[in-house]
Amino acid sequence: MRWDITDMLLSPTTGTAFAVARNSEKRSVIIWYRGNYFLRPNNYLRTDGARVFIDGKPQDFRVIHTMPFFPAIWQTLKNSCHCPGNDNVSLRNCEKQQTCLFELCPYGIKMIS
Repeated sequence: MRWDITDMLLSPTTGTAFAVARNSEKRSVIIWYRGNYFLRPNNYLRTDGARVFIDGKPQDFRVIHTMPFFPAIWQTLKNSCHCPGNDNVSLRNCEKQQTCLFELCPYGIKMIS
């Protein structure tokens, strides 16, 4: 089944991420995951048994939980994930370096030294 990614959030304090995936106009889910690849809007996800393919390529990707998409839940997640890149991907520096569990910023923001 194909799922189109429409939104993403990162949680620097847990080292995990969230994505909204849609497979039809009326069916959307929130995917909570950990992996070496980050789902971005316009990516698509396919599953084949235990394997996950993103844009047709297998990726190291572990789904922690999925849940139906509801705007209120997504807003709660947005309010809880304190990553500067979630709100402003054009930032050049990140002040969350001390608490961020990502080795490299998925948004490509430089860490302040």
